[in-house]
Amino acid sequence: MTKGIILSSDRSGSGKTLISSGIMMALSRRMRVAPFKVGPDYIDPGYHRLATGEWSANLDLWLMGEEEVKRAFVRYSRGKDVAIVEGVMGLYDGVGLKYSTYEVSEVLKLPIVLIVNCSNVSSTASAIIHGLKTFRNARVVGVIFNMVGSEKHYNYCKEGLEGVKTLGYVPYSKDLKVPSRHLGLHLAEENREALEAVRRASELVEANVDLDSLVELAEEARAPEDDVENGRREGGKKGKAAVAYDHAFSFYYRDNLELLREKYDLTFFSPLRDESVEDADLIYLGGGYPELHLEELERNTTTKRWLLKSAEEGRTVIAECGGMMYLAKEIVDSRGYRMVGLFDMTVRAKDKLTIGYTLLEALRDSPLGRAGERIRGHEFHYSVVTDPGQTRFALRNVLGKGIWDSLDGALEYNAIATYSHFYFRASPLLL
Repeated sequence: MTKGIILSSDRSGSGKTLISSGIMMALSRRMRVAPFKVGPDYIDPGYHRLATGEWSANLDLWLMGEEEVKRAFVRYSRGKDVAIVEGVMGLYDGVGLKYSTYEVSEVLKLPIVLIVNCSNVSSTASAIIHGLKTFRNARVVGVIFNMVGSEKHYNYCKEGLEGVKTLGYVPYSKDLKVPSRHLGLHLAEENREALEAVRRASELVEANVDLDSLVELAEEARAPEDDVENGRREGGKKGKAAVAYDHAFSFYYRDNLELLREKYDLTFFSPLRDESVEDADLIYLGGGYPELHLEELERNTTTKRWLLKSAEEGRTVIAECGGMMYLAKEIVDSRGYRMVGLFDMTVRAKDKLTIGYTLLEALRDSPLGRAGERIRGHEFHYSVVTDPGQTRFALRNVLGKGIWDSLDGALEYNAIATYSHFYFRASPLLL
């Protein structure tokens, strides 16, 4: 059974991502680390990949359900020495008290180490830790204090703390900050700024945190055994799957790509490099930042012609969020930029934030499922569709906003595009 620990906090902005990544990098010098992220997140796993060289796997109870969370944990921790799971938001934050880091800890029976930001507290830190532990009798076993100003400040922060092991602290450092989120963090080998931030975090962790004790605490895990791994297996490949992957399109769950690799010969292409894959049977365009590359995407006509031709030939095309924007007629920013034009929609690149879990009902058959089936997803975007044109939709949002008037799933031929992102292995996709 793999040792494992969850790193959580009382709130967002505590420094979880860099400290978690610093711990992962420091431990990776000693052992094989399996990185995980709670929640529907694409950015933070990029830091984990920088830290460990491994593609981090997501654990989300809404998208995946309890059994698939267990299977994913077993699948991606197998053969590793320790699993390090970064939580999402505060320990109990989710939809009310549901789908939180706390619930993932309960499902996987993993102990919790808290990361507490002490930049504006001292002795109150112990009360915060006590409250987090006792509120739902959480499996809190340790704490790392962050943004500590001095040894005296550190002593105040841990004063009166009982029943939780103090593992050390990370001192305040003005150069320890998360770089811009518009960096395409999944392209780890090209991201020097983010890599330097993770390296700096690992140095501070090595110098000030008791990593040996953290690993010992991870041994208290009672995570699922290998026999829960009963993922779907089918004989033979179905052809070739082409996945868009570059700085404009980089938001993918590790397990979605692994599932495609099980079913297809997987290859990648770049719309930014005007590439195509002529014999692809399935084309998948994930989310990302197409709005940062509008001139290149408008100029590169080879990819656009290939996508249109593939859709017209009836090949399966699935596009999520940024991929949906790219398949639209036009994206408007400083001016209008012509995109693929598969769907008769106009998208405005910048609007207010839309974020949250989604539940969609299929109105008609599509690659995402048959009529009447329900699909769980999530949406996170600043863009908005301002004109749907003559677009036909395959999905209705029971929960969430969707593309237009609670409708999602723009459908043309056998191509479908959504604002929602999905976890394939727990969805009724017709792959």
